[in-house]
Amino acid sequence: MRRNRESGFSMVATVASLLVTAVLVAIVLGATLGSTHNGKTQLSTSPGVGSADNLVAQQTLNDVLTGTASAADAAGGLGSLTPAELAAADPSVTFVAGPSTNVTTVSVATSGAGTQSGVGGSVTLAVRAADGTCWLAWKGGTEAAWFGAQLDLASCTAPALPGPPSASPVSSTTIGWEQGSFPAVP
Repeated sequence: MRRNRESGFSMVATVASLLVTAVLVAIVLGATLGSTHNGKTQLSTSPGVGSADNLVAQQTLNDVLTGTASAADAAGGLGSLTPAELAAADPSVTFVAGPSTNVTTVSVATSGAGTQSGVGGSVTLAVRAADGTCWLAWKGGTEAAWFGAQLDLASCTAPALPGPPSASPVSSTTIGWEQGSFPAVP
């Protein structure tokens, strides 16, 4: 009889520990999956996702900027490039004359030949990352490439710049430019 009471106590202790474990697992899973945000996982705001999206935006601009040389030769210069000509050179990206709202849509603006940027004109490219940062690249004739950024935008449209931009800090009200590499964002 004593043995039956001890085995009964072990069963109660085992069930209680399983219940406590289940409650703790539910709490951890709820916190991990973002259940405090109306039951939806907030992947876009997870640590590291914004940085990765910014890197994808910058890489997209670097790839497109590299590809503009062959497209510019076919078009008769950087200032003559159209979104359609760029799309023919790189079909993995969508090129538009209007705003970019994501890292796979590149806004394109050109400034014609004969400007201060040198023979062949210039092209400005812009891509918007998920965190609202607008990343830009500018290339003109014989000039070195310039890279820019502006913060907190719902969309970004590449400006037509007849000449190289001036170095400036990044902010939410103006484009910050740097020659040769992307500027650091605060």
